[in-house]
Amino acid sequence: MKNSILYISIALLSALFYSCGNLKAIPAEKLERVKESDLRLILDSVSTIHFDYFYAKIATKYHDTSMNISFKTTVRMKHDSVVNTLITYARIPVYNSLVTQDSIFIVDKREKCTTVKSIDYLKKRFTIDVELKNVEQLLLGLPIGYDKSQKYYKVNDPYNHSMSSHKKREIKKNDRKNRREIITYYTFSNDLKTLNSQRIESPLDSTIILIEYEKRKLVGKYLLPEKVNVSVITPLQEIKINLDYRKVRINKKETIHFVIPQKYGECR
Repeated sequence: MKNSILYISIALLSALFYSCGNLKAIPAEKLERVKESDLRLILDSVSTIHFDYFYAKIATKYHDTSMNISFKTTVRMKHDSVVNTLITYARIPVYNSLVTQDSIFIVDKREKCTTVKSIDYLKKRFTIDVELKNVEQLLLGLPIGYDKSQKYYKVNDPYNHSMSSHKKREIKKNDRKNRREIITYYTFSNDLKTLNSQRIESPLDSTIILIEYEKRKLVGKYLLPEKVNVSVITPLQEIKINLDYRKVRINKKETIHFVIPQKYGECR
C-alpha cells in the first residue's frame, strides 16, 4: 500500500472531499412538489445529531487509476473534541490518526514515524475551509459544510428534492469569476427524512465529488450511514471510495487509543 493512501484518508476524514457529480438517476415518476421554505426546514432538521460519542468499524475500498485496495478503518469520536481513526491492512495496524479542533496527528506504524499538521495547513493544501465538525458531518451522514445562517435555494428538478447553496443564475456567473465559489447540493430521500446524496463543486480546481448514501440503518433514534459511495472527479483522474459501516455505536462512552512512541521520528 503506497503512502498516498495516507493523504487520501486524511482528506476524506477531514471532510475535504466536498462533493459533486451527477444527481441520482431519474425515478420513474415525478415527486410531489414541496415548497422551498419547507425543504429548508427539513434541511435544518437533518443537519444535526446530538451525540457525545460515536464508534464504527468501516470496511473501505479505494480505487483510482493506479491503485485498487481494501482496508479497515476503526473510528472513535468525541463530539466537538476529537476524531480518532485506526487504519488496518491485512489485519495489521498501518496508520493511527487524531483530528482535533486545530491539528491532525498521524502515526505511520510501518515507517515508524509521525506527522503533525495544523488544520490551517490542510486548508491551504486543499484550498477548502475545514473544521472538526466537517469530519463529524461526513461520518454521520449529515450535510457537510451546512450553515444555518446561509440562504439555500430549491433546485428546479421534478424528480429529486434538492437544495443548492447558489441560485441557477449565480452558478452561471460563478463560472466567469476569477475567484470561483464552492457550490453545494443536498438531495433528500423521497420520504424527506434524510439525505440521499451530497454534491459539492469546486470550479476553481475543477473538482467534482459526489457522496451517495446507498443504505442507512436505524441506530437508536438515528438513521446513520451503512453503505456510502464517494466519487471524486478531478482533471487528472477519478477516485472511488466505498464505505461499509459495521458495529456502529452512538452515545456510549468510548476510549480514544492514540499514542506517539518516543522513538518515532518525523515522517519525510
